[in-house]
Amino acid sequence: MHQLHHHLHHPVANLNTICDLTRWAMSEMERNEIELGHGTADYWEEATFLVMRTLKLPFDRLESFWNAHLTPEEIETVLCNIDLRVHMKKPTPYLIQEAWLSDYSFYCDERVLIPRSYISELLKDQLEPWIEDPYSVGSVLDMCTGSGCLAILAGEAFPNAELTGADISPEALEVAQINRSRFMLDDYLELVETDLFANLQGRRFDVIISNPPYVTQEAMDELPQEYRHEPALALGAGDDGMDIMRRMMPVLGDHLTENGIAVIEIGNGKDAFESIFPDLPVTWLTTSGGDDQVFLVTAADLKTWKGEN
Repeated sequence: MHQLHHHLHHPVANLNTICDLTRWAMSEMERNEIELGHGTADYWEEATFLVMRTLKLPFDRLESFWNAHLTPEEIETVLCNIDLRVHMKKPTPYLIQEAWLSDYSFYCDERVLIPRSYISELLKDQLEPWIEDPYSVGSVLDMCTGSGCLAILAGEAFPNAELTGADISPEALEVAQINRSRFMLDDYLELVETDLFANLQGRRFDVIISNPPYVTQEAMDELPQEYRHEPALALGAGDDGMDIMRRMMPVLGDHLTENGIAVIEIGNGKDAFESIFPDLPVTWLTTSGGDDQVFLVTAADLKTWKGEN
């Protein structure tokens, strides 16, 4: 009788292997209709990522470990993370304190937006054809750097560039420091606490990249629970999502070198952006998210546009 009673209270007592736990995780995700949007494409990816990385195992070696038996402590840890993921809707990267972007792993926690940006795809191609010679780029600014992920990827793309990551949040910059050290960039990546360009007066950069807050108030009000674990400061940008753009665009040209370019991600804000800046010639770049998520603007075009306005 005692045995039976025990099992009634432990419905997961038969989960022993990575296969078992992944299967359970997927079923739980289906049952609770979780939202994906922090790096995985489907429940299979989400479940294997969560299970494997909780156990510090390489998820590209899944087959090797598929039938591996876990210790009771490990099972408990994995089940705890599955529970937090499906019932508290806590994004997996926060549970395992790691996010992958462009084949690189970054540390992250609740102090920063979970690393994700279409700009990472463009950096993988070294911003060609806009940059002819990646080695000629002398300086890159990542405005609103958060975890520092794009600044670090920019360092991979442009080996000779001095890197600057700027953010208004001192907490975010603490996370960026962790990633800077992980990538051994302590001497190469400068981190600046600043509200946009306030503490960067008089400084110009060959390339400026930015994935700033651009979520509209309406979208903020309707965010799935998963996104409510992220800092609202890193997401919201007023009624039309353009509060940062209104402040950034008029001064952006002052911080680019003569042949400089800026690449900026604004989510679904293309219509709002074009209605505020109808005369500014920008180029919309193609990414996996479509042709309306990221734009590029040149120093020359900003100069002309400013002269006309």
